Amino acid sequence: DNCKTSIVDFHRSCPQCSNDLCLTCCQELREGRLQGGDEEMVLHFVDYGNDYLHGGSNKKKTQSSNDPNGEIVDAITRDPAKLKFEWKSTETGDIKCCCGEGILELKCIFDNNWVSELLSRAEKLASREEVADVAKKFAQKCSCLKRSDEKSDNDKLRKAASRENSEDNYLYCPVAKDLEDDDLKHFQWHWSNGEPVVVSNVLETTLGLSWEPMVMWRAFRQVSNTKHELLLDVTAINCLDWCQVDINVHKFFKGYLEGVFDDKGWPLILKLKDWPPSELFEQRLPRHGAEFISCLPFKAYSHPRKGYLNLAVKLPKESLKPDMGPKTYIAYGVAQELGRGDSVTKLHCDMSDAVNVLTHSEDVTLKPERLVTIRKLQKKHAAQDEMELYGDQKQSENEVIENQKQSDNDIEQSENEVIEKQKQSDNDIDPEGGALWDIFRKQDVPKLEEYIRKHFKEFRHIYGNLLPQVVHPIHDQTVYLTVEHKRRLKEEYGIEPWTFFQKLGDAVFIPAGCPHQVRNLKTWNKNPIARDGLGLTRDCYAIAYR
Repeated sequence: DNCKTSIVDFHRSCPQCSNDLCLTCCQELREGRLQGGDEEMVLHFVDYGNDYLHGGSNKKKTQSSNDPNGEIVDAITRDPAKLKFEWKSTETGDIKCCCGEGILELKCIFDNNWVSELLSRAEKLASREEVADVAKKFAQKCSCLKRSDEKSDNDKLRKAASRENSEDNYLYCPVAKDLEDDDLKHFQWHWSNGEPVVVSNVLETTLGLSWEPMVMWRAFRQVSNTKHELLLDVTAINCLDWCQVDINVHKFFKGYLEGVFDDKGWPLILKLKDWPPSELFEQRLPRHGAEFISCLPFKAYSHPRKGYLNLAVKLPKESLKPDMGPKTYIAYGVAQELGRGDSVTKLHCDMSDAVNVLTHSEDVTLKPERLVTIRKLQKKHAAQDEMELYGDQKQSENEVIENQKQSDNDIEQSENEVIEKQKQSDNDIDPEGGALWDIFRKQDVPKLEEYIRKHFKEFRHIYGNLLPQVVHPIHDQTVYLTVEHKRRLKEEYGIEPWTFFQKLGDAVFIPAGCPHQVRNLKTWNKNPIARDGLGLTRDCYAIAYR
């Protein structure tokens, strides 16, 4: 009831109100450094109107009467330095509950000797020779490794980074239909080292059920009956201002297939997260749920209920388990990096390992006249960034307006040039790619966080506002690193992510502890499923602790 994380076994509970504290929170409370709490540090964002989103003035401030409805709810982070706590520790070490009525008592979920017996069995197992042999094998280098300066002739490897003197620039990427017993060993080695794994063409191992949105919608309606409420309206996220919008689900899917633009001619990018809700997915779409489970590679780890090496499956029934999914994310997308309003999942870090499958994608091609309009608006965005970040608005506004007029003239005179530049940019994008992934190594996290703390004012979030501050650079989920930011990150700190395209049917395994972000190059439908994985339990715990 303080840190909001799962309690595995021992904890303290109030006999009066049933409030619970984990042992870590109890220890921190006694030492006077309790993290978390009920009081939150709220970042304030101001709604300046739609014109502001495309370079307009921020002079007329119209403070919203309600708190922003976008993903800021997930990004709000508690500031330990500013909290007032109601939990109290006495001189004898007893802890008074925040309800003011009870003293917390030590409780355990399992039998008193359950943990000690489990530890004893684990120690005996670890002492066996065959286990020691496995540990030695994992300490050795995988046979498919390549140094950064070597060319790979292994068709199961995909280059995803260009780090100097590094052996992890290539990711292990087998084909689903070609998986053999030996591939499981490769997977285990790379996974135990905290590297992502991509398995391609996993949908070819299934019966071929369609994941086209309208097909899913019809299936959803057929299953819905008197026992299930028909969810006609859904809440989506507008990626331009990161606020929620209510939309009819049929209208949303129509925009998914055809593309939508706002009144300025800018692509309207909407994201529909977790539809139908994960707890209802297999009830409302049972055939799609079964199809998704059947396509998962390395089921010993990835199956959410029967994976014998999936640690989450082994948790006792009484324990609070992580949401194992499956979940569905459906979003609009365009190939071009817009700079604002891109269809992205911002930089974040999951508490458990996960596998993500791209089940459907649809090309939305921007017409030449649309590209010219977008380029014109990008000029306004750049001028606005320059003015808000580096200039005195009162002194430079007239100059900005004059520059904007000149930019407008330049664009009108160079429509063909804009189109040619866009074609050159498109050549850098895999035509089969549905999403662009950036996954950072765990050892690079400190430098990544330092870069974001240094440059956070350059990023926009709710209502298109520049970020006023960051509490945690990654867990706030308020930042997406563009191509330019990734270039500067490598230039200033010498780090880069694994960057690769996810194609239709690709299953991406993401290790816990690896910060990652995704940009959608097409309108797509993906299904992620969470899991606890091989050898990474320590990372899941570390993230939960943070």
